[in-house]
Amino acid sequence: MNNKLNVFVKRILDICFFIGAVMEVAVPFGLKYAVNLTIKILGKTTEYAKILEHYPYAVVSIMVAGGSALLILFELRKMMKTVIEDDCFVMPNVTSLYKMGTYAFVITGVKLLRCFVYFTPSAVVVAGVFFFAGLFSKVLARVFERAVSYKQENDLTI
Repeated sequence: MNNKLNVFVKRILDICFFIGAVMEVAVPFGLKYAVNLTIKILGKTTEYAKILEHYPYAVVSIMVAGGSALLILFELRKMMKTVIEDDCFVMPNVTSLYKMGTYAFVITGVKLLRCFVYFTPSAVVVAGVFFFAGLFSKVLARVFERAVSYKQENDLTI
């Protein structure tokens, strides 16, 4: 297995995780500024202007979705450690995949609920992407679970 590629991917995940954590903390402070700047550039008719009308909900929904995305990155980082160690068919990875699926469904729910508060086409697209990512993650967890079972069975065979 090409360990340089695996280490490179792990580093990218680390960078994304830490940048995401900073952005998550900055949401309550920077969202209003970012929306006002966007309105200044694109005009008051932009769909982002509605964020100010529903500001508390926007902050909470962005933080819940962002927190779930951070948890997905956290689980991916844990999985990449096992890939780098060349021991990826282990039960903690199965657990991580199940958790990532759940976090993806949380993002789906948050984005769909947001459509009832203020609608944007991008929210529907993001909800769809994370819905299928959640399904894929749950299915992949089951595949990994079988692979772990076969590996354990094979390890016990002389």
